[in-house]
Amino acid sequence: MITPNTANTKKERFFTNWRIGLIGVFALTVVLYLPSLMGFPFWDDPGLINGEEFGGNTIAAALTHSLGNYYRPLTSLSFVVDTIYAKGNPFFYHQTNILFHAFTAVLISCLALLITKSRVAGILSGAFFAAQPLQLGAAAWIGGRTDVLSSFFLLGFVTALVLYLRSPKPGWLVVSVVSFVLAALAKEQAIAILPVIPLSVFVFGSGKWKDAGKLCIPFGTVTVLYLLLWVTHAPLPPAAHNTLIGTVTLALRTAAFYGLGLLVPNRPSLVTFTLENYATVPWILFGAVLVAVGALLLRMAWQRNRPVAFIAVCALLVYIPISNFPTIPSMVIASYRLGESGAFAACLFGILGAWALSTKRQALGWILGGNLVLGLAVTWWGVHLWLTPMTFFSHVARTDPHFIVGDQFYAKVLETAGRTAEAEACTAKTVDWIFGTPNWIDLIQRKRSLAIDEDVMQRLRTNLGVPVIPAVGTFIGEDAFYLARLNQMEKAQHIAADALVIAPRDPWLNYLYGRMTLHTDRRKAIGYWRTAMMLAPGYADCAASLAHELVVDKQFREAATLLDKALEPGDYRGGAWLDLADAKIALGDPSGATAALDNAEKALFAPAKADIQKRRGTIRSLRR
Repeated sequence: MITPNTANTKKERFFTNWRIGLIGVFALTVVLYLPSLMGFPFWDDPGLINGEEFGGNTIAAALTHSLGNYYRPLTSLSFVVDTIYAKGNPFFYHQTNILFHAFTAVLISCLALLITKSRVAGILSGAFFAAQPLQLGAAAWIGGRTDVLSSFFLLGFVTALVLYLRSPKPGWLVVSVVSFVLAALAKEQAIAILPVIPLSVFVFGSGKWKDAGKLCIPFGTVTVLYLLLWVTHAPLPPAAHNTLIGTVTLALRTAAFYGLGLLVPNRPSLVTFTLENYATVPWILFGAVLVAVGALLLRMAWQRNRPVAFIAVCALLVYIPISNFPTIPSMVIASYRLGESGAFAACLFGILGAWALSTKRQALGWILGGNLVLGLAVTWWGVHLWLTPMTFFSHVARTDPHFIVGDQFYAKVLETAGRTAEAEACTAKTVDWIFGTPNWIDLIQRKRSLAIDEDVMQRLRTNLGVPVIPAVGTFIGEDAFYLARLNQMEKAQHIAADALVIAPRDPWLNYLYGRMTLHTDRRKAIGYWRTAMMLAPGYADCAASLAHELVVDKQFREAATLLDKALEPGDYRGGAWLDLADAKIALGDPSGATAALDNAEKALFAPAKADIQKRRGTIRSLRR
């Protein structure tokens, strides 16, 4: 017999089965991603940690500057907050990603419970999200912060919206509106979920258009305010021109990539960033089948279980901005970009799994169980993949050899490791693919800019989203740089000249070509360096090289002007400080020359002490 006291004891128990399950989901997520705490910062990470990617590591810069090609102030602000206590240590930036990812898994569990009233569905949904390999880049890579934050706040927005419609308390509406805005401030593509706001009234509310209109008012107001901020601060995205057939096939190949990654967790999907591996007709047909089956299942769900269909609509809406229909002006695909859509898909998987268990659909249960176990294994493998640049980019180069940005970073990693010949082979192979021929050097010299024909443009579209032609010039220039390091100077000069044909306004290419021609045509080299300085007035390396030649030519005032702007205390260029001292001595500025020599002594690459002492002696004679 249960006495009142024992009944109260039961009611007051904190560790209910549900809460234990949520703790388990949180712990599973954290444990899976725990190795990433030791991961090195690479790719975009250094610029995010030091604030260069958004104009400086300050709150003002985070709120007013774009993050690369996007306006994502909340993401930028999160790095500023991390910096307060992290002090540049990547451990803490990874920690933030993991915690947000784990709390998102908990929110998914809560949303599934709200939709189905099934605790099993809730726990399974969180587990499917934790084990979903397509989330890996978002959670294990510091630069994936955008998708981690956006997923967390989007799930908060939908969960609070459902709670408000189920029990109309103003507090839940406030939480939903605030979460929606924060999701958009983390990633502008979150705005795509707007249509679910009126739809939610017909699924969880009164089903009246009048109430749907009222619910849209607060969300519409904050959306207008957000768009004003976005228009004010966001840079204009580049145009992504493509034919209708090209757009449709690209969208179907994209569906094939993401669909395969969701249904059959696999390692290659984690290190694939282009659609070149999905270019054949069978993949296009597979994508078309997935789209058709998805539409059919959505219609059936809407007829039989509208709350579940609502989650599917959420997944579809946040998928559209990354679907390549139309083609987006950025890299074509990346597993972590499915972050928000994958979160809602995990909720659907969990609900489907609970239904399979309750109705004893053994075949479906085994399929979903296999997906979960395989996902756990692939995610655990993938977490270790993201630990070092060499490990990550070597896998990318093998799995997705036509990813220009990936090959570029892999070549740099190889060069840093002293494997210059491999770095050159990597870049040369990629340029061969871009132009469709190993004879691209002659092709560019013969056809000049016409070498960038429609075939090349299409390869760039399927690789980068848009044909960024100057990026090809930079990539060719890097091949020339590696050849120069291998003492193949004649070939390096030819290739650097080709790079300038493709990207004549690239400051680095002008500087590189100038360095290569310095010993054969000094005046020509100086001309290219002057061009580089006009294109990028703050280019310190070029300023130092140009100023040295100006000092040799006794053009001391121009040299001093260049170096005064280019050098700051603590600069590692000891030779440049020495040139500045020479220029100051020639201009009769002993104080400026002394300051330059003091910095030269402290520089990482300090000149010989004899050279410094010789100039100090000259300064003393000037002061007598």
